[in-house]
Amino acid sequence: MNLPRFLSRTVWALLAASGVSGAAMAQQPEFPARSVKLVVANGPGSAPDLLARQVGNLVSREWKQAVVVENKGAAGGVSAVDAVVKSPADGYTLLVGGDSAITIMPNVQRNLPYDVKNDLVPVTKLGQSDFVLVANPRKGFRNLQEFVSFAKSHPGQINYASSGTGGAQHLAMEQLKQRAGFFATHIPYRGGPQGLQDVLAGQVDVMLIAVAPALPQIQSGKLTALAVSGVRRHPLLPQVPTVAESYKGYEAGAWFGLFAPKGTPAAVVQSLARDADRALKDPELRQALLQQGITPVGEGQQVFAKQIRSDDVRVAQLVRSIGLSIE
Repeated sequence: MNLPRFLSRTVWALLAASGVSGAAMAQQPEFPARSVKLVVANGPGSAPDLLARQVGNLVSREWKQAVVVENKGAAGGVSAVDAVVKSPADGYTLLVGGDSAITIMPNVQRNLPYDVKNDLVPVTKLGQSDFVLVANPRKGFRNLQEFVSFAKSHPGQINYASSGTGGAQHLAMEQLKQRAGFFATHIPYRGGPQGLQDVLAGQVDVMLIAVAPALPQIQSGKLTALAVSGVRRHPLLPQVPTVAESYKGYEAGAWFGLFAPKGTPAAVVQSLARDADRALKDPELRQALLQQGITPVGEGQQVFAKQIRSDDVRVAQLVRSIGLSIE
């Protein structure tokens, strides 16, 4: 039988391992035998939404089944996670969520309707977005060192925007404040675009934001890029140094992954990870994502699960150190 490159033969693999006869195996349905839903813990046009739609489009061609994307971005992704953990554990309803919903919210918000560690199974890391620290040119900061020097010599006079209290941008800036040893007042917004507008207007001094939405304003000279948050310089901003070049070990950004409800058969999880990872190696897909400021990853279940555990510990320590709690 000629199988499509990405086709997952989950049930067949399980039956073959247990010695079931070929006649019995032939009666079992393939996976997926119907459409697969991806519930995105962010709104339309966000990085995880783009990942879900573009990766989903590619694997759906190979599966010959529809991949339906549903956005549930309310409450920091809580509604999306809750919907998925309450779905049947059969691989047909999956979560595309990021660190905000998976490692940050559980550490800052009490009484969540689920337990991420016990109710979800990591499938694979789909991608990540680095942040860029931007300032209004009228502030006069040309680089990170000038900004930090000013903040240290003018305590209480610097503020910064974020997409919301407890979000990845907020925690990344608090991490920078600790590493560089300066103080800045946090001004949370209902999303990154709103905060960026006030930086452009000069009402807020600086902001850490994903590279893609800030790039046109940087290129036009309306924003000054001071540093990027990843471990290496960003391909869309190769001239901008990393924070780590000044403060060794600093790394921040947002990652996005694929998750299944607990109890999903291991073979289904493994085949989903394999198919998604293969899709993320597609040259056209990779180029499209990189141009949107998203680095495709596809590193598999074990590596992804290890990162989640490490991030959970790091976030918990940072949250405690700044006394952050959201009721």
